Amino acid sequence: MAKDNFCIYCGFKLFPEDHFCPNCGKKLDDAEIKPNKSSKYEPSKVVDGIDLSKVNKAKKAASNDYSSSRPSKNKYATTTPDYTYYKNQIKKLKETYETKEAKVLELLEKKFPSGQISYYRFKEEVDNCRVSFFRETDAAESMIELSDEYSDKIAQELKNKIKTLQSIVGKLNDLQNELIISISNGDDDGDEEIRNLLNEMSDLIKSVKDYE
Repeated sequence: MAKDNFCIYCGFKLFPEDHFCPNCGKKLDDAEIKPNKSSKYEPSKVVDGIDLSKVNKAKKAASNDYSSSRPSKNKYATTTPDYTYYKNQIKKLKETYETKEAKVLELLEKKFPSGQISYYRFKEEVDNCRVSFFRETDAAESMIELSDEYSDKIAQELKNKIKTLQSIVGKLNDLQNELIISISNGDDDGDEEIRNLLNEMSDLIKSVKDYE
C-alpha cells in the first residue's frame, strides 16, 4: 500500500490502492507486517518467504514435547513392575494378620476374663507380635518404594521378609485354633498348649529382632 501518497523510492504521486509504483515499478509494501488472522495477539512476519510466527510455534511445540517426555521428578511415585508381586503379597498378609489378631484377642477375652494375670500375659505377647509384624512390613514396603530398578539382592530380602511375615501369621493362626478348641472343650487341658504356642511366638519375634 502507498505511504503518504508518494513512492518512497522515486517520489512519484500515488493512489491509496497502489501496491506497485506506476513510475519505477517498485513494490511498495515489501517490509510491512501484516496482521496474522489466526491470532489476535501475535503479528505474523514474513521474511524471505518464511513465516516467523509459524517457526516460533514449531519451536514452542517441540519444547512442550520435550518437557512432557522428561521423567517425573518423583521417580518413586510408582512401584517397579518386578516388585508388584511382593507388594501384593505383603498387602494380603497385612489384611490376614488384622483379621487373625482381632479374632485371637476376642478368644483370649473369652478364655481368660479381663483382670486375670494369664489374660495380660497372653495379650502382651500378641501385642509384641503385632509390633514385630508391622515393623517387617514397613521395612519391606520401604525397600519397594525406594527402588527405581530391579535388584536381585532386594528381591531376596523381600522374600525373606515375606517368609517371616508368613511365619508370624501362621503362629497367630495356630493360637486361634488352639483357643477355639480349648474354649469349646470347656476345660483347662488346652492351657499348656496355648502357653507353648505363645512361647513359640515369643521365640520367633526374638529371632527376628536378632536378625535385624
